[in-house]
Amino acid sequence: MIFRRLVLISILALPLSALAQRLVTEHSPLLETFLQADPMKSGLPYVHYNIRPVVLNEKLQLLREDVLQSFVLPDSSRLHPFSEGHFLDYKKKWFGVEIDPIFHTVARYGTQSGFTTELITGVRGDVLLGKNFVGHFSIRGGAVKPVEHVRAFMDQNNVNPGQGSFTRHPYFRSFFDPSGYISYTPTERFNVQAGYDKLFFGNGYRSLFLSDNADQYMFLKLDTKVWRLRYVNVFARFQDMRPGAYRNKLGTFHYLSLNIAKRFTLGFFESIIWQGADSTGVRGFEFNYINPIIFYRPVEFSVNSPDNVVLGFDFRYRIGKNNHLYGQLILDEFLLGEVFKGITAGGDTTVQKGFWGNKQGFQVGIKGWNLFWIKNLYYQFEFNWVRPFTYTHVTIEQNYGHNNQPLAHPYGANFMESVNVLRYRKNNWLFEGKFLYANYGLDTNSVSYGGDIYKSYLLRDGEYGHEMIQGLDTKLYSWQFRAEYMLNAYWDLRLMAGFTSRVEQSALHRNEELYFFFGISSDLSRPFDDF
Repeated sequence: MIFRRLVLISILALPLSALAQRLVTEHSPLLETFLQADPMKSGLPYVHYNIRPVVLNEKLQLLREDVLQSFVLPDSSRLHPFSEGHFLDYKKKWFGVEIDPIFHTVARYGTQSGFTTELITGVRGDVLLGKNFVGHFSIRGGAVKPVEHVRAFMDQNNVNPGQGSFTRHPYFRSFFDPSGYISYTPTERFNVQAGYDKLFFGNGYRSLFLSDNADQYMFLKLDTKVWRLRYVNVFARFQDMRPGAYRNKLGTFHYLSLNIAKRFTLGFFESIIWQGADSTGVRGFEFNYINPIIFYRPVEFSVNSPDNVVLGFDFRYRIGKNNHLYGQLILDEFLLGEVFKGITAGGDTTVQKGFWGNKQGFQVGIKGWNLFWIKNLYYQFEFNWVRPFTYTHVTIEQNYGHNNQPLAHPYGANFMESVNVLRYRKNNWLFEGKFLYANYGLDTNSVSYGGDIYKSYLLRDGEYGHEMIQGLDTKLYSWQFRAEYMLNAYWDLRLMAGFTSRVEQSALHRNEELYFFFGISSDLSRPFDDF
């Protein structure tokens, strides 16, 4: 909601061409949601919203200011007197800088965790240089005493969810989480970004391709737009974080998005992860993978490589005016004959089914605005399903993860999940209800049942007989309600209060907690405790 007035101020203060460049680097869920809600109204029917953050070019000039203002800005008569503007706002013809503080403090009381707190401070900003260069940075850190399920995750994985490593203290944990990147747009058809941050490919609440679940990473992104095509190449450096050792691994990603029509978008995704050093201790960057056109699988075979290749397809279809049907299909490995064997065998017990190498997943969802014709009532219903051993590999240096977390879905693999969100905005108020249901299989010993992508698939139990939710069958139910009141839209400073009910149960355990929270925050980072 930082753009509720920021967008209008930017429109008045900058030429539209400069504004278009500036918005290249903004993380703005509100603006992106507005553009998706009615592309024809926004004047940008062919923007590719499945690659985030959205990169806007000169076509932003087509945005009607009155439409943008009515959606993004509250009634000026209702603005809180605390709304003053940016902490630092300096603009000249060829140079501009905006800097705002980050302040986040939340107190919770839980039936298991007792009193817990979060205190995060920092600074974020944007820099505009000429018509072609923009930069974005965020420096944040703090001290947290997490709720019980987050504490258990941190102890088990030695990582602060979505925010990297942390330091243990007697009564709290501290962390430091910087990010930033620069962007260069020489023409409206080409953009280059380089930095230390995250990317998100997809239309959903989650992504099975590349999400913001893990920590930041170094990347170089080349973004090319021709006609209704958008082609993104990403080269990234990840790392395997172990006690006393940090081992590099590298990744390249291709994402081709085609707006077939004003209502329909198709996408193709491919990626490869490989270890930074092989058994000889040297390998480094694999220059064969730089080729931005050819598929990775033929290249992988040509260099006799056992690297981890993932392929995928996605789509988005606009229904009516404000509704979007979307989905993803992920293919890690699969043998078509083994897939159909389980279908055609029926009840024949002599046929071996459940081949471990059939590693696939899919996502299907629908989202939109003005549900039941109620203005500004947003909804999203999504289902995710991923087979065991998807994203895994022989070694950690080749799995689909970074800093002890999956690069795609937080549950890794061997799960099914339902995400349901309702969000209503009225003036400076925002109300959100969210229900998550997940069913996943956990490991109970050294054998891998395919859910933990940080276990080698060599630890599996045989070649066949692998089914969904194998291992310790575990179910998760999570309900959350929150209310927010915007104090300063420039800083995204808001009061918040709400509660969360979380139940995780299996045949061996039942963890149940209800906690209430209250706080004040200007932190744009999304919460990473929804697992």
